[in-house]
Amino acid sequence: MSPITRALTGANLSFHLGDQIAELRQDSSYVRSGRIGRTLVKAGQLRLTLTLIAEGVEVGTHQAASPMTIQVVQGRLRYRVDEEEFELGQGEVLFFGPGHAQDIRALEDTALLLTITADGAEVG
Repeated sequence: MSPITRALTGANLSFHLGDQIAELRQDSSYVRSGRIGRTLVKAGQLRLTLTLIAEGVEVGTHQAASPMTIQVVQGRLRYRVDEEEFELGQGEVLFFGPGHAQDIRALEDTALLLTITADGAEVG
């Protein structure tokens, strides 16, 4: 992927998610691996990342040192916390505090917004 040439912070940032998703689906990294992420906002303690995961691709375990949300924009995914499995679909939001979600797998081509907040020492 090319170096970042867009603003990641500012008083007012706006994104057309459909355009962003279409562009990322064409990226060679996504075509090759079935997953890709693009940071949309990086401001202080806040990170907003658009992430695409192709159907059947497993992300694995996601560790969270601070609170985060996952909002499914398109598609559906499955994840596990301890021994319980959950599904998250388009239009749904998951919040989880410090801890982890395990065995994250896209059940269909999925686009999601990942929002992370942390103190300066936890996000780079």
